[in-house]
Amino acid sequence: MPNQPSVNRGTLILLAPNAIDASISAKNVFFTFQFNPEKLIHSFNQDLPSVSGANTSLESQGLFAELFYLTFELDSLDIESSSQHQSLSDLGLHPALAMLELMTQPQMVGKQTFLPIIIFKWGAKRSIAVRIVSMSVEEKAFDISLNPTSAIVSLSLRVLDAAEINSNPGARNVYSSHQNVKTTLVDVYKLQTGQANVQVAGSNSSLAGSVGVASGAQCKTTVNA
Repeated sequence: MPNQPSVNRGTLILLAPNAIDASISAKNVFFTFQFNPEKLIHSFNQDLPSVSGANTSLESQGLFAELFYLTFELDSLDIESSSQHQSLSDLGLHPALAMLELMTQPQMVGKQTFLPIIIFKWGAKRSIAVRIVSMSVEEKAFDISLNPTSAIVSLSLRVLDAAEINSNPGARNVYSSHQNVKTTLVDVYKLQTGQANVQVAGSNSSLAGSVGVASGAQCKTTVNA
């Protein structure tokens, strides 16, 4: 099994179609950021059409889009120095860029085509099913064979909804866990601001500590307003 990346480094995991779980394996390949982005832009957009009248169904309210925008650097010298296969050190950044390109492309299983589902892992408390909707690469330096050796990559990631990940068990587990974490974080904020008395059911640990549970586990809370 491939080495698991550190939780301190951002990671993109490309899930195999019908993946049982979202762990890194021979089928679920991954890309780890060589240098973490210095910032993330997290945007939410509700496309609300103009509708006369007060009563508006959810179906008529348009699509809700949640996106992440991030930019990071790649340097072939650092990749090659840490590589377990020094004989492959004359390719520059081509392998890393090829892996990122793979994550944007549909997957074929037999005669079926599946849109890619990627797990964006950013620290212990953010693991989200996304799709790369745009990628731009600025190649800044090259070796004597014109292999890129330094590049800046910009990605736009769209968070997938429940319907889009329904056919992939691994993605469903990640989605469920992420929703639980968000609910618990809201409860933490209510507790911090005196809006609620929140206790972790069946445990004496603090609510804030419960947010750090492993992916897939469910946090059970009771809220007394």
